[in-house]
Amino acid sequence: MNRYKIVLAAMLLSVGVVYAQNSEETGNKARKTIELPKAGDIGLGIDVVPVFKYVGNMFNGATNNGLNSFGGEYALPDVSLDNDAVLNQPTVSIMGKYMITDNIAARLNVGVLTVHQNEQKYSVDDAALALNPLSEAEVIDQKIVNQTGAAFSLGAEYRRGYKWIQGFGGLNLMYAFSEKNIHYNYGNAITELNQMPTRSWTGDPVNQPGNWSSAYVLDYFNQGSDQYCGIGAHVGVEVFLASYLSIGGEVSLNAIWKFGAPEYQVTEGFNTSTNIVEQRTETITPGNNAFVFGTQNLGAKLYMMFYF
Repeated sequence: MNRYKIVLAAMLLSVGVVYAQNSEETGNKARKTIELPKAGDIGLGIDVVPVFKYVGNMFNGATNNGLNSFGGEYALPDVSLDNDAVLNQPTVSIMGKYMITDNIAARLNVGVLTVHQNEQKYSVDDAALALNPLSEAEVIDQKIVNQTGAAFSLGAEYRRGYKWIQGFGGLNLMYAFSEKNIHYNYGNAITELNQMPTRSWTGDPVNQPGNWSSAYVLDYFNQGSDQYCGIGAHVGVEVFLASYLSIGGEVSLNAIWKFGAPEYQVTEGFNTSTNIVEQRTETITPGNNAFVFGTQNLGAKLYMMFYF
């Protein structure tokens, strides 16, 4: 993958050289016609990091690879409930800026994420197999994952530059939340005759009471939302290709605290002492906390910005 990064970097450098040559040919007078954002202007940013991810996948035929060194890693700790889950927080956001003065801007990043995933697998139909040992009938087991999250960053920056190049730096306050739950639907029911039915998913954490013949997870979820709070500093540069149109990049130094919500699970099993199917709800963890500090990014870090 490194060779593709080198190729892409060379392409970007070539584009920059061509642009510089064309700009030189137009003369200094043309350069001076580029108008920079001023007090009262609003800027909207379009993240171009997904373009690099697409290019990376196109080169190597993969579906989960990319040139993400430009965008950095996401700054929020992963709070996934299982290894199959996607990240709980958005890594791409909508960026906006408001020019308070010609050199000071307020900035806002907003990212949202909603996932509904229904994974289905076939299992042997235990009832049909009991009636006919040669039966090939099957039932469907479902694993339904619902996940929501949002991340917000609010801050200010000071801008200073020369002609069509502006550098900037500033501070940000960050807040985010995430919530996720997993629900299972099984095709084979637990009965007195079939106390341990065939089921596709049996690997999730299960605390089985001593008087149950077996235990299966029905729900695995966060009772509340995991909360994230943080503060960060950022530095970057914007190069204006035309009036009010720029390409920018930046890096952030963030300190983020995570306050995790308790995790619960609902299990089902057959109680051999009462001969009935029972359910129980129990706490898996009281809530996990975390602290992250480093040069990590939240949102669009290689972007195209349009001011109006």
